[in-house]
Amino acid sequence: MKMNSNLTIIAVVLGIASVGLLYNYNQTFGRTAVNLSKTDSIDLGHGVTMEFVQIHPGSFTMGSSLHVGEGDEALEHKVSITKPFYLGKYEVTQEQWGALMGNNPSHFKGEQLPVDSVSWDEAQLFVTKLQEKTGRRFTLPTEAQWEYAARAGTTTKWDFGDSESMLGGYAWFGENSGEATHPAGQKKPNAWGLYDMYGNVQEWCNDWYASPYPQGDASDPQGPNSGESRVLRGGAWGDDFTMVRSSYRNAAGTDAKTAGIGFRVVMMVE
Repeated sequence: MKMNSNLTIIAVVLGIASVGLLYNYNQTFGRTAVNLSKTDSIDLGHGVTMEFVQIHPGSFTMGSSLHVGEGDEALEHKVSITKPFYLGKYEVTQEQWGALMGNNPSHFKGEQLPVDSVSWDEAQLFVTKLQEKTGRRFTLPTEAQWEYAARAGTTTKWDFGDSESMLGGYAWFGENSGEATHPAGQKKPNAWGLYDMYGNVQEWCNDWYASPYPQGDASDPQGPNSGESRVLRGGAWGDDFTMVRSSYRNAAGTDAKTAGIGFRVVMMVE
């Protein structure tokens, strides 16, 4: 009887230990490594969908040296993105905007064109309606998330290298746009499967704008707590190649809306 009791105790202990190991496994690897798909999509109704690409955690050098970029791109600093997130594969299109908002504010008209002439405040309203529609959590990307995704693991001016001669294959900008936007996804994607990170329309970020960057390394920076304008990234159809780069920064007031401003969204990992 004593042996059987000991065996029972051992079995119970092993069972508890196994549960603990499984718990630790899930805590350590979580959905990031086990359950997250590389891509995801949501249904906006009436056959309209929105596609997302998973962006893995990692570290990168944010900004640029003064001999490469503008003054507000300095100082270069190490940034860590500690959590995975999904970023829109494309800029938000007029079809997607109309499915949720019931209107089309764009200067250039076309369902597959990126929505333009949208203020930061209006982009936030779209995000709110997107959450109500799907039950998922969305936001505009932080400036750090945007640059991390645009660089796609590179340290060069563009994700494809340092030669502007290749930019036409990846972006609609002043040299090739014909002074208009173009349907999302016509140019080459970057290495992480994201389209139009350069050109077409500038993209709103969540952060207040500040220059220069805070000194020192950072993890998941959110930008300053207040400011006069919000960050814009990526350059637009009317910009020259110097303004259509991974580290280039722009900014505007939250009510600004022009034919060169649009956005893409982050879907947060629950």
